[in-house]
Amino acid sequence: MDILFTSAWWVVACLAVVAGIARGLAGFGIGLIMMPVGAALLTPQIMVPVLTAIDAPVALLLIWSAWREFDRRNVFTLILSAVVCLPVGVYLLTVVGAVTLSLFVNVSVLLVAIALMAGFVIRGRASTARDVGIGGLSGVLHGSVSLPGPPIILGWVATQTPGPKLRANIIVYFMFIDVLVIPVHWTAGLFTEPALWLAASLAPIYFAATMVGKGLFGKVPEKWFQRLVLSLVMIGAVGGLITTLV
Repeated sequence: MDILFTSAWWVVACLAVVAGIARGLAGFGIGLIMMPVGAALLTPQIMVPVLTAIDAPVALLLIWSAWREFDRRNVFTLILSAVVCLPVGVYLLTVVGAVTLSLFVNVSVLLVAIALMAGFVIRGRASTARDVGIGGLSGVLHGSVSLPGPPIILGWVATQTPGPKLRANIIVYFMFIDVLVIPVHWTAGLFTEPALWLAASLAPIYFAATMVGKGLFGKVPEKWFQRLVLSLVMIGAVGGLITTLV
């Protein structure tokens, strides 16, 4: 295959190392780290199924430890709300346009992440209404600009969710969201031979890096763990802005 071991492949492989460590440590990060540059080098049609394919085995591995820790009521409410509101995002995309939506969403996510990094928090007891609102927003963003993560991650950080529960919530949420996306990608014919060969070449690298990140979890102080999570979200937002504007 023409892509394997080219200069573009080496760049994407290095990103896979960074993304794997982030995934194992924080519970997410593959799309935020690999998609902006990878899509520019190899097209989104290649990178989207590749990320899905290499992350699936990792998700199955991480889910075992996360299942004991995550907040069931909170996460399942978010997932259900996201699924219900996903078609709204698809409709919004047809009305507003991808570029405008992407710019608005990424700027908003960046500003909220900066506020949280500066110490902003949401006080008060958790409520079903809040979960439904955040989950619904996640679904809208998933359907419109393929960014389901920022609303729920920023919501958990803003409510000062403890590190172990935060990581477990993220892992379980993305596991269910990814399962919903796989049939869509398959039906759209995105799992082409070039994409599968590329995924096969990157999977061992990504898996090994994830194991390194998983081993680091628990050794990072709580304060720095939340800062890492926010930094990953900001990297994704900046990458999304650059990709949209260039």
